[in-house]
This record gives sequence, structure tokens and C-alpha cells, in this order.
Amino acid sequence: MTGLQEKIFEIMKAFDRVCRENGLHYYMLGGTMLGAIRHKGFIPWDDDADFGLPRKEYERLLALPESSFPEGYRLRHFSKESGVPYAFIRLEDERTTCIETRRSGTGYVGGVYIDIFPLDGDVNVLPFRIWKELRVKFKKKLLYAHIAEKGTVQNPIKRWIMNVIAKHTDCEELVRALDTSVRVYGEKREGLPQWGDARYSNYLGHWGRKESIPRRVFDGEIRQRKYFAIDFRRGEKIEAQPEGRSREYEFEGYLLFGPVDNSAYLTALYGPDYMIPPTEDARGGHPAAVIELDRSYHDIKERENNGGMKQ
Repeated sequence: MTGLQEKIFEIMKAFDRVCRENGLHYYMLGGTMLGAIRHKGFIPWDDDADFGLPRKEYERLLALPESSFPEGYRLRHFSKESGVPYAFIRLEDERTTCIETRRSGTGYVGGVYIDIFPLDGDVNVLPFRIWKELRVKFKKKLLYAHIAEKGTVQNPIKRWIMNVIAKHTDCEELVRALDTSVRVYGEKREGLPQWGDARYSNYLGHWGRKESIPRRVFDGEIRQRKYFAIDFRRGEKIEAQPEGRSREYEFEGYLLFGPVDNSAYLTALYGPDYMIPPTEDARGGHPAAVIELDRSYHDIKERENNGGMKQ
């Protein structure tokens, strides 16, 4: 592991302990789950970690007192403090500093982190999912106009549009609106008749509607009888099993939870060749303006307040 990965791994283990102690069921998501299967740990060039919890358990995590987390770790969310430019949870190591290029437009300063997303209800009907994705994507684009690093957008027309959006909208209001739309949409879908298995969707994730996946992939339980679309009015609801069934996977010698059907999950996101690593030029990351593994971001803020950061 790199030094950054070692810090992230410590946060992952702290998160796992808090969830186990409080009976919260989570899943590794995205590249974190892919790393567990393909590399038994971090993807070598990866620099973050993603997790998801069903909405009800996500809200329970958010409601935990600060004392539930080990010293040095802080749960950050827009509902707990102002100036947080994203609509999901981050668990950060307060003893470190990580200022991301992609979010530097807001001036947000934090520590090395893991991302924690809510998994909300979704329908099996593709046109509905596309419509949902477009609405969420639109709000994300509005928010990007606020958080993007200044000077990174080269297209003058796009830069002008982003400046207009940023001038006439409020970043924190957009974050709250995005959270509300995701929450309400998911709650509505919980009660609708559906075809096949109900789904979990990570509306706030990177992969769009690819991250809308049948719940049985996560917990192994089928919740409804399958009917053709023409017979949807005869759909018979079957009592759901308790949420949160998952499976443990080795990750850097430690056991973390992930979807029961890891193959179906990873195929949905990355295609059937997910076990084949990409070429070097296709390997992404999250460039940061500042990473300091042994200095708290609180010190960075104090330096800024006392005359600005030295480059």
C-alpha cells in the first residue's frame, strides 16, 4: 500500500468497527469492491474507498453521537455543518489534510477520507430510471459549477455558463436540494408495484443508472414475484426479508462486507471483463491540490486565517 492507502485503510477499519458495534450493515461499492475481488485489497493505483448503506441504516449512522467514532475521526455531512459541498457522508481522519482539485472551488478543507453513500429504492422500469438519472445528473451539474477548480474548464462557453450558474444559485441550497430529491424519489419507489426484484440505487455515485441494481445482488433475497409488464396490475408483493444481508471479503488481510453476488454487481458497473486491469493510460484517480498525511487540516485552516497558505 502507498502511504495514502494506508491512511484510508485505517479509516475503513474504523468504519467497519463502528458499523459492527452498532448493528449497521454496509457494502463495499465501486472500485473498493473491485479491488477486494481482483486484488484482495486496494487497486494499486486507487486513492479512495466507497461504501454504501441502505437508507434507513445510513440515517442511523448519521445520527450516531461523535463518541461512537474513534478519536481522530470525524463524520462530515452538510446536515452537521455548513460549507460541506457534497450530499453524502464522508468519514475523515482529522489528523491529515486532503484538499481535492475537483472540489477546490468551494474552499472546502478536510482530511483523508472514505465516501459513504445512501442506497435508495428504485424501480425495474428502464424509462423511469433514465428519467430519474437525468434529474439527478442535472442537479449534479449545477453543483459542479460551484465546486470545480477555477481555471480547469477550458471551453469559454461552458465556463461562462458555469459562472452564470454559480452567480445565481447557492452551493449549500443545491446540496440540500440534491439530497431531498434523492431521498424522496427513493421513498416513493419503496411503495410502488414493480417487476421482478426491487432495486437499490446509489443515486449520488459515479456510474449513473449502472448503479441501480437488484437488491438480491446485495442481500440474496428476492422480494417480489416476476410478471411480464403487461401483467403489472396483478403484481403480488412478497414480504421482504430483513435488510442488510451481506458477505465478507478479504481486503488487505482484513474482512469487510460487500454484495452477496459480487460478480453480478461488478459486471453491472464494469462489464464482464472486470477482472482484466485497464491499460495504464486508462487508470484514473482523484488529483489533490494538497495531501499531508502527518498534518491536520485544522492547522491548514489556521495558517489560512493567519495570512494564507504558502505555496
